[in-house]
Amino acid sequence: MPLTRSPKLSGLKAQSRGNQLLAQLPPAVLEDLAPHLKAVNLKAKQVIFRAHTSLDVVYFPITCVISLLTHLKTGETPEVGLVGRDGMGSISVFPGVNTMPCDGVVLIPGAAYRTDSTVIRQNVHKGGPLHDVLGRYAHLTLARSMQIAACNSVHPVKERCVRWLLMTHDLVENDEFPLTQDVLAMMLGVRRPSVTIVARALQRAGLIDYGRGRVKILDRHGIEAASCECYWLMREEQRRLFDY
Repeated sequence: MPLTRSPKLSGLKAQSRGNQLLAQLPPAVLEDLAPHLKAVNLKAKQVIFRAHTSLDVVYFPITCVISLLTHLKTGETPEVGLVGRDGMGSISVFPGVNTMPCDGVVLIPGAAYRTDSTVIRQNVHKGGPLHDVLGRYAHLTLARSMQIAACNSVHPVKERCVRWLLMTHDLVENDEFPLTQDVLAMMLGVRRPSVTIVARALQRAGLIDYGRGRVKILDRHGIEAASCECYWLMREEQRRLFDY
């Protein structure tokens, strides 16, 4: 159900497609949440939560994209999840769970809805549609993290890079978005030269264009054809759970 049913949300909805997870809620539930949802703009590299730190607020991305990063003793911070308009920034809202095992950092700046985590927890505790929707999303988050781990373990850098580009492209409203090779290398847990080689190959093939800290998707179908099965498995699971 579109967010335009709530007058408090209609202004920002008119400028974006809204948050798909919130749109899964029945109108009555969404109307109850509307007074607690504040439209905010998140900046690139903004930390919205730290690992093992109590969650005070919850974000539902609209145009921003949030990266879920884990910390290794080597100092590396590979990505274990990606959240955009299809979900929420943290799933630590269920009874007995109030922290995430990773950091949440804004990868692509943009708009989001913010609300007090207590509001979501209280509604989840009641059961009903919000509990069911967020429960399915928690399952999807786990499934994605497992698939990303498998992908990073067995697939070549090129396939991992293509999978990441497709995932990010799904979450933004434009074919062009900010991205540096350093950031992409960090997300994938590889060295920058490896990303450089892949990026040049994709550009020569006419699939992407990149430069000055931005990447543009030129041939979506071509990139899809170059992807490993991991992207498609995650998409199939999302469609099975949410039909979007």
